[in-house]
Amino acid sequence: MEPWFDALPRLLEDLGGRWELELESPVPRGSMSAVFRCRTADGRAAVLKVAPDQARLATEARALAAWRTQHVPAVLAVDEALGALLLEAVEPGTPLAESPSQPGAEQLAALVSSLHENGSPDPSFPPVAARVAHLFDSGRKHHERRPDLAGLVPPELYERGRALALRLAEDAPATVLLHGDLTPLNVLDGGEARGLVAIDPAACLGDPAFDAVDLVLWRAEDAGTIAARVEALAAEGGADPGRLLAWCSAFAGMTALETAENGAGSPRQLRTYVELASSAA
Repeated sequence: MEPWFDALPRLLEDLGGRWELELESPVPRGSMSAVFRCRTADGRAAVLKVAPDQARLATEARALAAWRTQHVPAVLAVDEALGALLLEAVEPGTPLAESPSQPGAEQLAALVSSLHENGSPDPSFPPVAARVAHLFDSGRKHHERRPDLAGLVPPELYERGRALALRLAEDAPATVLLHGDLTPLNVLDGGEARGLVAIDPAACLGDPAFDAVDLVLWRAEDAGTIAARVEALAAEGGADPGRLLAWCSAFAGMTALETAENGAGSPRQLRTYVELASSAA
């Protein structure tokens, strides 16, 4: 990564000149990319994203272009060779993770349903089973960094969640273009008229119920809250409530580990996630 960061100023200068951009402030979006607010030549607000993983950024650009909905940002330009992507800015653009309250089921269902109904499921995108395997493999780092967390979520319980998730991936009732990483960090406030907007997809193909898991589990303090969200999303968006709850059970152990390691959740939330994970069969 260091050589890439060393070359970043020249890359930004080149892109700014070629795409006629006025770079503004950086946007904190993790360690795997650099993101900047900017202005196009006609004064339009935009976001420039560059990353050393050119293939991943190219897939992201292809997925965003495959959706025909206001619930994703428009792609203004892309350079796959340089790993650069220029997107329209989403206003006000506040991440859901920074919101003090949970959006209503109608808003969440509008986002998820629009993605699934207005995306082109190109077979070149990977299956959701590959995404599941990647997430569970990556999630092992929580146990590696914090061996004490095995007392909260034993490895065998974690692997039971993986097995359930893979079974759900293999017997999906329908196949749609999934966002694949629809976490509260990747959902922005697009304003009253536009609604919620999804960014940073890890696009894959599979079961529609997969995409709603993180939104259902987010800040859930008890099983009743999770059940109510599942039923509300099913009623608003036509999801299968049984499958959605099963997906949540499969990923609840991973969510408990992430929440505990980050210190972001309450003891009650952790108990809720572990109890849900224990129901995975």
